[in-house]
Amino acid sequence: MTKISFINSAICSAKGLLDGIYTERTIKIQLAISALLISTAIILEISKEYLITIIALCSLVIILELFNRSFEMLVDFISPEYNKKAGRIKDSIAGVVLASFILAITVSFIILYNPAVNLLKSLLNNSLSEGLIIAIVILLGVVILVDYAKRN
Repeated sequence: MTKISFINSAICSAKGLLDGIYTERTIKIQLAISALLISTAIILEISKEYLITIIALCSLVIILELFNRSFEMLVDFISPEYNKKAGRIKDSIAGVVLASFILAITVSFIILYNPAVNLLKSLLNNSLSEGLIIAIVILLGVVILVDYAKRN
């Protein structure tokens, strides 16, 4: 086996990561949702511990999606023709990604809920127009995410 330098190994790893990001629609969507969750957490000024938790869970989802992609490519390589057992294997690993995604969204919702409600309440008490602006920005963010998901 040929020895490969650390630098070359890191370059190959980066190529694999970027290839996954550029070619997988689900990774693009997960990155967009992660950016939205992390941005919201920063805007709401949640504690560093909670921010780290959200970042870690979002990263876990993307890491598992990259693993899923690689695993599915391996299964397709080993069994290029339709195979019911191979399909079940691929479904199982995809289920792991879905479970991690549900976990990340649930924990993020629990962490962000009270700070978001408190911010909206204070904005509505101070100025109705500011509250409407925040609501419109959030709505636009959701619309952009949905539109992005449909296109990719």
